[in-house]
Amino acid sequence: MVGQQLRKCYFVKIACFLLVALTVLACKKKGEPASTEYEPIKVLSYNIYEGFRGDETTITNFKKWADTLKADVIAFQEMKYFTKASLKTFAAEMGYPYTVMFHESGLPLALVSRHPITNIKSVPSDLHLIEAQILGYHFFVVHLNAATYEKRQQEMAIIMDRVNKISDKEKILMMGDFNNMSPQDAKDYDNTAKMNLVAQSEINNPGTKILNNGKIDYTVIQTMLDNGFYDTWKMFRTGYEKSAPTKLRTHNNYTRIDYIFVNKTLSNDYTKAYMVKDDFTDYASDHYPMVFIYKKR
Repeated sequence: MVGQQLRKCYFVKIACFLLVALTVLACKKKGEPASTEYEPIKVLSYNIYEGFRGDETTITNFKKWADTLKADVIAFQEMKYFTKASLKTFAAEMGYPYTVMFHESGLPLALVSRHPITNIKSVPSDLHLIEAQILGYHFFVVHLNAATYEKRQQEMAIIMDRVNKISDKEKILMMGDFNNMSPQDAKDYDNTAKMNLVAQSEINNPGTKILNNGKIDYTVIQTMLDNGFYDTWKMFRTGYEKSAPTKLRTHNNYTRIDYIFVNKTLSNDYTKAYMVKDDFTDYASDHYPMVFIYKKR
């Protein structure tokens, strides 16, 4: 009797093992890999307006806010008041052990990650750019010149030269404050009220050039689109939404100049893209942050 029970248990175990194995094989035949092959990665890009102006209360509130968002990677623009050392402390307190900063003076860029940051490239001292890899993905963090469209065009030419050295089979993300409006939003800017605001902005800020022969210059973003990059925010919607200014600013010269772009190779791995507009981001900076979620294969 005992022998029969043992044999029965043995055959039950074998049957269960075969059932699991057949289920796995069936999933593979249907092209449904295990969920671990599709781990979601969340990326946050945020111009924090001169390092939150060095305000400790806002910085503390950001840490709490970031803890609820739980991004895997954060790309910062305008990290004024931060150094490479203070960035490491700031990031570590939020659970990001890996950091990069270029440059410490002026309005630095920073990249913090829960995963190792590798293959970090050097950059010219006058170009606000971070180029590195995380989990094998190429990350470009940019903050283009705020003054003139000609300077932005020059900076984008340098960046695209770097991009074109990467195989088109590689996956690339480019994010940040581009200080340039998009031709995909042209219909939302093509009105007298908006054009008057742009013209007045140039008058109020000598040296600023947004208009090219009386029209908004879209060259920088058009260059991205022409080179096969996708504006992730536009991948999910057809309307318009400003990324600046927030409620921190009183002017109404609305723009969408904060982006997360992906190349064609990554364009099928997207899950979600959105701006975060809440009680914290309404006043923490003059820009709203962008979030992009993709599937790591």
